[in-house]
Formats: sequence, C-alpha cells, structure tokens
Amino acid sequence: MTEQLRDGRSTRWDPHRRERRLSIINAAIAAIEEHGPDVLTGQITEQAGVPRTHVYRHFEGKQALDLAVARHVAQQIGQQIREGLSIQGSPREIIGAAISQHLGWIEAHPNLYRFLAHNAYAVNATGAPLVDDAKAAIAVELSTLLAGYMRLFDLDTSPADRVVVGVVGMVDATATWWLEHHDVPREELTAALTEQVWLIIDHTVRALGVVIDPDVSLPALP
Repeated sequence: MTEQLRDGRSTRWDPHRRERRLSIINAAIAAIEEHGPDVLTGQITEQAGVPRTHVYRHFEGKQALDLAVARHVAQQIGQQIREGLSIQGSPREIIGAAISQHLGWIEAHPNLYRFLAHNAYAVNATGAPLVDDAKAAIAVELSTLLAGYMRLFDLDTSPADRVVVGVVGMVDATATWWLEHHDVPREELTAALTEQVWLIIDHTVRALGVVIDPDVSLPALP
C-alpha cells in the first residue's frame, strides 16, 4: 500500500473527526452551564452520551479539552463583540451597544464566563494565537475599531492597543464583580461602564489634539 493511499484513507475521516470533536466541545459547554466551571469529565461524557475513552480519543486529556472549549467560546465572544461594534452611531452608542452585548452574554452564561476566567492563564501559557483568549478576542475587535477611527481623524494609532488593554481589563474586572453582586441592573452597569470607557478614549484623543462629541454620529469607516 502506497503512502499516498494511506494518507488518502486517513484524511477521508478528517471531517468526521472534526464533527466528533465539536460535538464533545458542545457537550462540555452544556455541562459547564449546568454544573459550573469545575465540571468533571464524567459529567461531560454523560452529557455527550459517549464513554470516557471516546473523549480521550479526540483530546489528550481534560486540560486539552478545557483549552478547546475556551478557544471555541472565545471565538464566539469575538464575533458577538464585532456585531455590537458594527452599528452606526455616536461613540456613546457604539460603546454602549458593545458593552450591553457583552454583559448580556455574561448574564445568560455566568458559569461559562467563570470557566473562561479560570482557564485564561492556561490558554495564554500554550503560546496560542492571541484571539484564543476571550479577553484578547475582545481587545482585537476594539483595537481594530479604535485604530480605524483614529486613522479617519489622521491620528497616530500607536496608543490604540495600550488604551484597549486598559479598557478590556476594567470591563472584565467589573463584569467579574457584577457576577457576584447581581443586585445592580445590567442597564445601570452598561451606562456606567459606557461613560468610563468613553472618558478613557476621550482623554486619549484630546491628548492628540482632537475633540469628539460623544453624542454625535461618527462617519462610517471605509
């Protein structure tokens, strides 16, 4: 049997393997939602309806599965933030829409958010691409948007990443606090965070010589 034939037979099953991996990841997500961030492998296999050995056929161990779940959810969060930032409107409206989207997701998936917080260090420690980490996925979307508007106003874009790291850290820390102090309504927290984020951005662009009205619609990016 030639090497080419063996490779062909092996790759023929690749779509099936990807499908099985995704089904296990989705089962893990459902188990985390139900049992919390410290979900056990047995609870995941019960959710997936497969034996433990089947899981380890697709993942080297629990940590590898946890990382795959974290990356999968981080990509979903990045897409969700991108949609929130895609609206046309004033700076305050755009910031508020993105924060509201993010807090809405956290409110709907508190255990998943706790799981991501627990696994953020492990994801970074693998040296994986930046967007594999949930906070970094958000930062990428915000940096892209902020840099785009800074170019539109002929501003130096180098501060964008630095500003966004601070903004994401503040929003993430506040969201983590909010999970344990849920007496604050989401709308109230959204308004407060929107104002705080705008103050940081406003300070940055003023230092570069530009004043932007937070309640006037921004032009569309090219």
